[in-house]
Amino acid sequence: MALQTREQHIKRDKATSNICTAQVLLAVMAGMYGVYHGPRGLKFIANKLHSQTATLADAIEKLGIYQTNENFFDTLSFKVDAEAVKKEALALEINFYYPDAETVQVSLNETTSLTDLNDVVSAFAKAVNKDFSPITNLLESTHLGTGRQTDFMTYEVFNSYHSETELMRYIKKLERKDLALNHSMIALGSCTMKLNAAAEMLPLSNPQWGNIHPFAPIDQAQGYQEMLKKLELQLNEATGFAGTSLQPNSGAQGEFAGLMAIRAYHHSRGDHHRDICLIPSSAHGTNPASAVMAGMKVVVTKALENGNIDVDDLREKALQYKDNLSALMVTYPSTHGVYESAIKEITGIIHENGGQVIWTVQI
Repeated sequence: MALQTREQHIKRDKATSNICTAQVLLAVMAGMYGVYHGPRGLKFIANKLHSQTATLADAIEKLGIYQTNENFFDTLSFKVDAEAVKKEALALEINFYYPDAETVQVSLNETTSLTDLNDVVSAFAKAVNKDFSPITNLLESTHLGTGRQTDFMTYEVFNSYHSETELMRYIKKLERKDLALNHSMIALGSCTMKLNAAAEMLPLSNPQWGNIHPFAPIDQAQGYQEMLKKLELQLNEATGFAGTSLQPNSGAQGEFAGLMAIRAYHHSRGDHHRDICLIPSSAHGTNPASAVMAGMKVVVTKALENGNIDVDDLREKALQYKDNLSALMVTYPSTHGVYESAIKEITGIIHENGGQVIWTVQI
């Protein structure tokens, strides 16, 4: 992630990736998970998880239900009447995956308990009208196959901070090296560097909000559907747009989605040749990277000393490429924290020359 970030800011129009805060946060969380557990902790978790999976496979196979995965780690696939199992599983408030009418797939994770395992076996046992002996002990990991023989995560950082206190101090040490709004003013007006209020962050830790499984059945997520639909309608009203997509999970992916929509618009009109994207030199590094990912050619326009777009240079470039102009990307307010006073004129220039305008907003 760090290398990709540097690539998009240094290479810009030659970058091959576009990432931003929302994606980096996931990488940081995964990295800190590795720092806290280290190689020994990860091995312990993996062995326990696989033992649970092997134990579950053995218990369900004793019911006469065939497990089809020759090798497995945490996921099992059973040949059985899927509808019968689903009925019993839902009664126990358990969701399995049902790829077809004769297959049920079950995945475990490190939070799975013996009680959970017995509930799973119970659902299968009831589906085939058989009794089962409750699981009391885990089997050895016998289905794992060839294990890794080489060392991994050998860096000191993965072998040093294995208590809550040690990890907290390590994270604080890293924080002190960073330039942040709680210590200084940041010249770069990027969304990455804003200071979020505790009131904004607190709801994210609410289990009623954050514990939904991404593949949960729609009829079990009606509250989310209502909330998201309401947000879409509110955004439609605020922007005047006919529709709003909540699909992109980061600003960089939002840029990419917008550019792909513009690309599709031109293609729908037979203008397949329109592939030039104008981007001010002051733009965030994700902008040219997103344009390249969308199959466009980047042409950089000048910015004035105060950070505003150089309208004269923009007009010159728009006229020069009018036959192939696809879009202009405008960061509003700009990365310098400036609102473009000539935004209406800028938008008009692009529209007059056959292009569309995508605004990327710094919030």
